[in-house]
Amino acid sequence: MAAVSNTTGIVENVVIGEEKNQKDYYDGASHYDTVWGQDNIHLGYYPHLVGPAGGDNLTVLNNKQAADCLTKRMIDVGRINHTTTLLDLGCGKGQACKLIAQVTGAKCVGVDIGSANIQRANEVSAQMPELNMEFYEGTFTDIPKEASNRKYDVIFAQVAFCHVHLELPAILELCKTVLAPEGTLLINDYLGCDLAGGASQTTKDHVWKRLHFEYLHGHIAWRRIVEEAGYDIIFYENLDAHMAHTYDDMERSARAVGFKSADGVDLATNYNQTAKAIRKGEIGMNLALMRLGAKKAMSKL
Repeated sequence: MAAVSNTTGIVENVVIGEEKNQKDYYDGASHYDTVWGQDNIHLGYYPHLVGPAGGDNLTVLNNKQAADCLTKRMIDVGRINHTTTLLDLGCGKGQACKLIAQVTGAKCVGVDIGSANIQRANEVSAQMPELNMEFYEGTFTDIPKEASNRKYDVIFAQVAFCHVHLELPAILELCKTVLAPEGTLLINDYLGCDLAGGASQTTKDHVWKRLHFEYLHGHIAWRRIVEEAGYDIIFYENLDAHMAHTYDDMERSARAVGFKSADGVDLATNYNQTAKAIRKGEIGMNLALMRLGAKKAMSKL
């Protein structure tokens, strides 16, 4: 059984070596820059999977390129521009905020649970002061006051809410407190299983345990929870194929360097099993744009 720690938003799940929770995982993770690309901890969007005629005429991106492509896809879906104020919940090392600020001129504020992630994000911010970015250590279930003392046009997240999916209704309520009138939630999330019986033990061993997940909602349950929280889903895209392609890429990269997970399993094996789990429908990924429904928006004013 997973247990919520004394720090809101951190779940103490299966202890792996010195890792008790997802904060320990991200603070200690040294493989991302090598395997995923510098400062990248996110999954990718691959245009060749959706282009005309299957995208046969499109270049196949590597994961670092595809991760930036996902951010650009979200920029387009969310119609982010130079007037936008954006809060990135689970911002990692600030890669998405940096790209959004560079491409659109939006004002970006990031929050992340990882001390090492925020330290790196602040280094990048100091190197690029013209982007006017802000980063704070904290959780999206208890947003630090430095970030929660204003309203945002867009609340943005990439594969972050998955770490505390049992708290998803509470997160959606908290988002309302920092959402500007007519603001939107622009979310890319790591999902679980809609299949009867849930995820297999193999998937729990190679995916849930490694990433310290306590539970994952599937596409159907995730949409239902969002709608029950009073949000209208304006746009929804199933990105399972993009997720599987990402892990295929990462398996090759991880095998080349021979990294291991904290429990001693080859990281490439974890990634191989993750791609198989996606193709079996046991995990997945989405991209969604949501706005408070008319009745809920009125009650918030």
